[in-house]
Amino acid sequence: MSTRTVAIVVENVVENIIIVSAEHVLADGEIEYTDANPAGIGWQYDGTGFIPPQPFPSWILNGYVWEPPTPIPANNAGWIWDEPTTSWINV
Repeated sequence: MSTRTVAIVVENVVENIIIVSAEHVLADGEIEYTDANPAGIGWQYDGTGFIPPQPFPSWILNGYVWEPPTPIPANNAGWIWDEPTTSWINV
């Protein structure tokens, strides 16, 4: 049986995620999503795509991805974001 993944959206916020049969007819507030347009509980729906919660107050939304104001250092490994200093700290 073929399935699809559906987000239950109430007032533009994802309340639940369900797996339904491919034949399921979407009801009001049900929005199908894919890996290319993922969703999660608590995410905002803007009518086109899903926006994850903002990880830190200083981060900036770029399309549907939150980005730090300072890019992560080149090697990516062992760095954590420090919001009070708005910088990366190597751990």
